[in-house]
Amino acid sequence: MTAIVLEEESQEIVQRTPKQIAWGRFKRNKVGVYAGFATIFFLSVSVLAPIITRLVGVDNRTIYDGVLNEFAMPIGPWGGISLAHPLGVEPGVGRDVFALLLYGSQLSFLVAIISTVAAISIGMLVGIATGYFKGRIDSTVGRFADFLLSFPGTFMIIALSLPLVQRVEATGIAHENAARILVLVTFLVFFGWTGFYRLIRSQAMSLRERDFVMAAQAMGASSWRIIVKELLPNLWPTAIVFTSLSLPGYIAAEATFSFLGVGVQPPASTFGLVLADAIGYWREDPAYLLIPCVILIAIVLSLNLLGDAVRDALDPKAGR
Repeated sequence: MTAIVLEEESQEIVQRTPKQIAWGRFKRNKVGVYAGFATIFFLSVSVLAPIITRLVGVDNRTIYDGVLNEFAMPIGPWGGISLAHPLGVEPGVGRDVFALLLYGSQLSFLVAIISTVAAISIGMLVGIATGYFKGRIDSTVGRFADFLLSFPGTFMIIALSLPLVQRVEATGIAHENAARILVLVTFLVFFGWTGFYRLIRSQAMSLRERDFVMAAQAMGASSWRIIVKELLPNLWPTAIVFTSLSLPGYIAAEATFSFLGVGVQPPASTFGLVLADAIGYWREDPAYLLIPCVILIAIVLSLNLLGDAVRDALDPKAGR
């Protein structure tokens, strides 16, 4: 009888891994779950933009006939919304807004994902190296990071984008919008890795004094093995949280710089370009301004809420 009771108790006691605990916390956060579904939806339609536009029968570069009146304004209410054009048409030109925003989200996610991955990778590598080895390398990199943080990043991007794009085009590396995207991503990464570097550096300095790291050192483990086997597994949660919180910032940054004329330019489309064009028509066609604003806000809000949910799920001090 006693053996049966002990067996039942052992079956009830299930040891959960940190991943299972974090996943359980995340599933209990309903706002985070809905934000995750919304993020997956926006990413999916962005990746599948060519297929979706083909199914709907629209294109982001085609100028449609018969959709504008004699004043070059969309025919019909709410910017010409119809079955043929689900989000209306562009005033003055006649392109489909649905297709413009789909391809615009594709470019926005591309810039944001590349910038986030690059900035976090650099910050992770430099932060671990400086936090673990300390000494002269830590002092040198720390002063360089302080130097970068003293620059007004937004002003530098606006001031230097055009000459650098011209230099990139002259070298033949990329041309037109490809060169603009390359320069913008380079600037975003150049000014964006320092914040994550400081966070990782402080955590690496704390971890190197922990018992499990000192035990590995006493057993003769190499610095490379300690970094890969001991430090990195304890720093990945921070990188995941920082990634989820950085993506919406970079999406908003891409829209802002395109709006200011230093990002992607026509005939391509992004949220910033559509909003910059919509300002001139906000009285005659408010839907042309309202719809991109709502979609952009929904994307950034979903990513922010997802980032908050991931942070809470990975926080060991959060209540279970």
